[in-house]
Amino acid sequence: MSALALRLAPARALFWPAAVAALVLVAAGTGVIAPIVPMLCVLGLAALLGMRMQHTALALLVVSLLADNPGERPMDGRWQSPLLGVGRLLYLNLHVHTGLEALRFSALELLIALLVVIVLARKLLDDPIDDPLRLGALPNPLKIAFGCFFGAIVFLEVYGLGRGGDFRNSLWQVRQLFWLPVLGVLFGHAFKSAGARVGVLRALMAVAWLRCATGLYFKYAIAVPAGMEVEYVTTHSDTILTVVAMLIGAAALVERPSVQHVLLNLVLQPMLLMGLVANDRRLAYVALAGGALTLLLMGPAALRRLVKRSVIVLVPLAALYVAVGWHSSSGIFTPVATLRSMVTSNDASSQTRDIENFNLIQTLKRHPVLGSGFGHEYFEMVQANRVDQYFSQYRYIAHNSVLWLLSLSGWAGFTFIWMVFPTAVLIARRVHAAASSVPDRVTAFATIAAVLCFVIQAWGDMGLQSWMGTLVMTSLMGATGAMFTAQQRAEARA
Repeated sequence: MSALALRLAPARALFWPAAVAALVLVAAGTGVIAPIVPMLCVLGLAALLGMRMQHTALALLVVSLLADNPGERPMDGRWQSPLLGVGRLLYLNLHVHTGLEALRFSALELLIALLVVIVLARKLLDDPIDDPLRLGALPNPLKIAFGCFFGAIVFLEVYGLGRGGDFRNSLWQVRQLFWLPVLGVLFGHAFKSAGARVGVLRALMAVAWLRCATGLYFKYAIAVPAGMEVEYVTTHSDTILTVVAMLIGAAALVERPSVQHVLLNLVLQPMLLMGLVANDRRLAYVALAGGALTLLLMGPAALRRLVKRSVIVLVPLAALYVAVGWHSSSGIFTPVATLRSMVTSNDASSQTRDIENFNLIQTLKRHPVLGSGFGHEYFEMVQANRVDQYFSQYRYIAHNSVLWLLSLSGWAGFTFIWMVFPTAVLIARRVHAAASSVPDRVTAFATIAAVLCFVIQAWGDMGLQSWMGTLVMTSLMGATGAMFTAQQRAEARA
């Protein structure tokens, strides 16, 4: 332990006083917080210095997921939950709170950067608080993939600005993409232990349950009595969190059919399913079906045999149900109506998306190798409904963020960016096959499920700009990557 690390050690004694003081001050209200921000920052820094990285990163993950992101219009903009105030502090740029125009970044981004600095400082100082904190927590393939991702994002930012791109709008385009590999590396260092990985799984399930409960309260205690018609009850990004949490619970039961896991699912799944239905997102059902199929393929052979036998009986009944309810508006056939809306393109929303996708492909054809770079709009050869009078920046980010990214990065840039997803899936598959404990196998499966949900959301509805999706996926990527490294080291020692 270095001398500087010894000098920093007394600051850790301030952790609990700092935490208590911060809670008291926040509870006192925003009118009290403003004059004492400097003191609050000092106390917060002392708390960060006194905590192990796995606890700090887990706290950041929980608070970030639990808070309502005002940029996503939670509760369809009809109601402000108690979590919205925290979300404003965390997600809005600091210039909104301080009036300093130069602070075009959020408190969340500042915290992520600060945690990265602490990780590097502890490594350089040989600080034993994380016992040990090795920078080799992630396997080389994943480190290379994250590095290629980050390098491609930086290159496309510089390249796009060099071609006359708009800097302010480029920051809007690149924000979550920039932090995705940084979060992956950070979580890989933080969630190395078995206890940390269990903490991540529990946190994702608990936060998803609470957010679904909040959404259901809004719908049935506020919206329905007031006669309000709402399109969704939490946010679009909750699709990823809710589906991943449902699959974690199901995977735990599949891996170990114990009384504890049965009770877990009895508490967890009804709330999440009701929240999923109330949120009314078609992509959620696609993601859930894809995750369930993945769980079936990765699960025990006995489960596959049981499903095969059940399918023989259920498929004819399901086909009859779909055929009878295809043109029905009865509530009992709501799942059929959802299926019909996914496979037909007669509604205005689907037709508008088709036009937008066509324009993205035409944009890619103009610069197929390197794309147009960040800071540029997509080329609108065919115009759908005009929305520029309401939102003049609509051509900077498209709904299909996979095609949008491809149009901005070209085939070369897209390859360097997208390689992180199959790399993470392959690593998770290896970890799942080699792991012996239930939490490790569930974590590896959850990583694959999170990547699947994230990509589906990215294809269907601006998923690459989702903080929630990015946080969920990178936390599991980091945990599984660290597990893969631990398995490799164990094999080398053997």
